[in-house]
Amino acid sequence: MRAFTKSLTVLLSLSAFGFTSYMLYLLLKKDNEDDLLDNYVQTSKHKTMEITIPKAVVRSLIGRNGSNIKRFQEQSNTRINFRSQEDKQDTICVIRGTVDACDIAYSLIQEFINNQPVINSEDLWIPAAFVKNIIGRGGEKISEINTVSGAKVNVRNEQRGLSSARLQLVGTCEQINVAKSLIGEIVEQCNLEKESMQKRLAKREPRQPSKLIDPVQEIDSPKYERLSPVPGQEDNQIEVYVSAVESPAKFWLQIVGPKAVELDYLLNDMTEYYSKPENQHIHILDEVNAGDLVAAIFPYDNKWYRAEVLEVNDSPEGKTATLHYVDYGDGAVLPCKDLFELRTDFLTLHFQAIECFLARVDPRWDTWSDEAINLFEQWCHVAQWKKVSARINGYTVKEKVRAKREGSPVPGVDLYDVTNNGDIDVAEELVKAGFAVFKKGSDLRSNSRNTSTSNVSEASSVS
Repeated sequence: MRAFTKSLTVLLSLSAFGFTSYMLYLLLKKDNEDDLLDNYVQTSKHKTMEITIPKAVVRSLIGRNGSNIKRFQEQSNTRINFRSQEDKQDTICVIRGTVDACDIAYSLIQEFINNQPVINSEDLWIPAAFVKNIIGRGGEKISEINTVSGAKVNVRNEQRGLSSARLQLVGTCEQINVAKSLIGEIVEQCNLEKESMQKRLAKREPRQPSKLIDPVQEIDSPKYERLSPVPGQEDNQIEVYVSAVESPAKFWLQIVGPKAVELDYLLNDMTEYYSKPENQHIHILDEVNAGDLVAAIFPYDNKWYRAEVLEVNDSPEGKTATLHYVDYGDGAVLPCKDLFELRTDFLTLHFQAIECFLARVDPRWDTWSDEAINLFEQWCHVAQWKKVSARINGYTVKEKVRAKREGSPVPGVDLYDVTNNGDIDVAEELVKAGFAVFKKGSDLRSNSRNTSTSNVSEASSVS
């Protein structure tokens, strides 16, 4: 039984040796030094040699479980240990043995160090909007770049709100060049996609807005697109179009981006489809009720849009419906017979009109005057598809307006008309013109903006 216990102890000691050997080589304790000195006969044929080793190389020099150092010791018949130096970038390698043995060990270690690749670090700046493409879903893309290139790519965001982001590339010159090439391909593809999107958006024609109808009921659909900043960067600006205006206290935005392009394609398909009488016949509505989603023409451009019925009224000519165009925010009154069922696939895209209010200001009088509304429309380029910059600056809670649909927070935004001569703060301009007053606690200028437009806008010029 005692023999079995002794054998078990030896086996456990051997399994633990691989784990502890690495730490023993990294830090040489004083007790170890004393033991080693006792093991050597102090004669003129033995000596102790010290070599300064960069800390970055120590792990590779030791090897997994000390494999490299063991090999050097066996080849040179020496004992090799390490002694750390506090607050220094180097580690002391201590070699003990005969003069000739120490020289052999020294040569082996120097040869190993000289053959190690030179590790460099290089910064690469890319448009901040493209960082998500570099990282990929779940980090898949950046992991692929690291694997293919052999370099280590880190995303550094020291300062939020900038239009460009810093990537740190660590590796050999060759590895860094491969990583830069892979990243460059992704950035180039993103730029091409952005350029293509901007060309499509530039083809948008001005949409003559109707004067908004003050409905008895507002519709708050759970499928509306939401206005939100980049996660973790609450002060970012967002490029938007102002699609419809009732007053500075109530207007609608569309976010500039891929969804706007999708909307254009959707409306083109709807116009082509519902312009054909045979298709209209398929989607005739037997009854129209408040809350229905319908396909409806816009009387000012004869194109077909998605709309929601706010209310239904009787008239001498028949029933009419008060409509809210869910992708633009404006409205119209049309005969119910001219409304048609929406094809299911036309409902996949979220409604693009986002209701907002102008933050920081109230009307100078009880309500917004027509002059104030006209100026506001002018500065916001309503329905003209000129980009303006928006920044979220608070929310207000919209009350529940229908039994089957809950209210949702309405964002207050600061709006800026971006011009070659500088940015026009719309709220400040209304105050200067005498049509508005700053709310209590908001009588100073809005916080200085990091960029004139959103990250998506400026990023394309930084590559």
